[in-house]
Amino acid sequence: MDRYSKIINIINTLPSDFKTEVVDLKDAFNRILQEDILADSDMPPFHKSAMDGYACHFEDINNNLELLEIIPAGKIATKEVGKNQCSKIMTGAAVPAGCDCVFKVEDSELINEQIIRCTNPNTAKNICYRGEDFKTGELLIKKGTIINTSQIAVMAGVGKVKLLVSKLPKIALIATGSELVEPDQKPENGKIRNSNASQIISQLKKMNINVNYLGLAKDDYNKLSEQFIKTFENHDFLIFTGGASVGDFDFIPEILKDQDFKILWDRTGIKPGNPMTFSFKKNKYCFGLSGNPVSSLIQFETIARPTIYRLMGANYNPMRIKAIIDFDLYIKKADRLNLKPVLINSNGHVEEIPFNGSAHINALVYANALLEVQVGQNQINKGELVYVRPL
Repeated sequence: MDRYSKIINIINTLPSDFKTEVVDLKDAFNRILQEDILADSDMPPFHKSAMDGYACHFEDINNNLELLEIIPAGKIATKEVGKNQCSKIMTGAAVPAGCDCVFKVEDSELINEQIIRCTNPNTAKNICYRGEDFKTGELLIKKGTIINTSQIAVMAGVGKVKLLVSKLPKIALIATGSELVEPDQKPENGKIRNSNASQIISQLKKMNINVNYLGLAKDDYNKLSEQFIKTFENHDFLIFTGGASVGDFDFIPEILKDQDFKILWDRTGIKPGNPMTFSFKKNKYCFGLSGNPVSSLIQFETIARPTIYRLMGANYNPMRIKAIIDFDLYIKKADRLNLKPVLINSNGHVEEIPFNGSAHINALVYANALLEVQVGQNQINKGELVYVRPL
């Protein structure tokens, strides 16, 4: 088993470690559901018309029909529909008892003010039957679901206006590196702007998680250690960018050991983005991401996001799809899982974009997916099916 697969196995065994709270339905988007949602009634709750038309008995469909009344949505029939009779009905209205057909207005002919004829003897029944969507007590949404827009609508439909969800973790972010300046500053010689922090903040916002950005930290062991200890006084997670490798000024692994944090991994087995740490001590967690922007983005998407979701009790499975590759690809060294930024074009094919390595953040401007090249896979030919991960 390759290193990345081992990490995913470790993530999948992590216990949920966050408390719950009750939120209003309007505030539940992208929160982690911590209760099963059951139907409180049948849906539809009655046989309802699927369109504007005329409710009748199907056996009378070839006959002239006496028009009894008009039934708007939200109202019920006041007259019983007998043989060779019908009632005009609006979309969503309850079908009169005994009627087994609604033929469309477009398939009707007005003989006179009181007589209607169906012009389509092969009409569909056009009825949504009681309970055909779901029945009372049926499980609709499972505990652990990351709540999306459609699920909000379903919960509103069953009257679930208060929801038990995972509390949001308190996350702090520090960008390390004496070479960094903030984006609003003009870099002097030997300096570069800090792009990692803005990137990580936006990735966390996609999870509906706000982050406390603590700014830049220079490569100073004592100051980093002091900030590390202070940050965990009121945060659940600390994310570092930079300082997670093995250079002379990469202090994060050393600080973790000195603070008795258990390091679960220090390499990802991914290219780009191999050096990365994840560690914990009781219910405190620390990520050490790469200082290279493409590497840190990939590390967050493939490892940090699944880890945070797992600890929040979410059933999270990142999307992987198959698509046809539009170019030939050769990998000189295939000893790690290679994740290459690519574009899924309007034809649904995988299109190549220029990519020069882990610091080439411009490559991500047009990328909307990551192409997977498996360990030991040196070549992919144009026209083959490949796995890609949408960004």
